[in-house]
Amino acid sequence: MDLEKPPPFSTVDISVIIHATEDENKILESLSTILCVHPNKFRHMESIGHWGNRIILTTGRLESAEANTLIKKILNSLNSMERGRLSNSLQSFIDEKGNLYLRLDKQRICQKRVSLAESDSVRLRFRPTRRFKMDRNQGYLERGLLSSKE
Repeated sequence: MDLEKPPPFSTVDISVIIHATEDENKILESLSTILCVHPNKFRHMESIGHWGNRIILTTGRLESAEANTLIKKILNSLNSMERGRLSNSLQSFIDEKGNLYLRLDKQRICQKRVSLAESDSVRLRFRPTRRFKMDRNQGYLERGLLSSKE
C-alpha cells in the first residue's frame, strides 16, 4: 500500500453484534488493541434475541483520518492469501456508490489476528471521499489500496 497517496475514505461505519455468551469488554478491548478503535467511539443498544438471550448491538463511526488509518491497518494486517482473495473478488466488496464493505472475524480479533469472515463478524463500511465513475476495481487499484505490502 502506498502511504503517500491522499486519503481515499471520508468515513467508516463499524458494527458488531455481541452475544450474551461473549465478553463485551474483551471484544471492545480487542478492537482497541488490534484496530486502534477506542471503546468510547461506540454506542451500544441492548436487544433480545430469538430465544430471549441478551444481544448488544454496537456501532461506531470514524471520520476521515481515522477511517484511512483503519483501512491501512486492516490491509496491512491481512495475510497475503486474504489480500489476494480481496483483490481478486473486489467487485463483490464494493457497491454501486463505491462503498467498500469488509467483514472481519470477531473471534480472530479477540485472538489478536485480523482476517476476513462471512459470519460472526465485525462489519465495516468505508465511504469514499468522492464517487468514481470508472470501473470500481480500477479506482481502488489505482489509489493503491490493494498493492502488496512493502
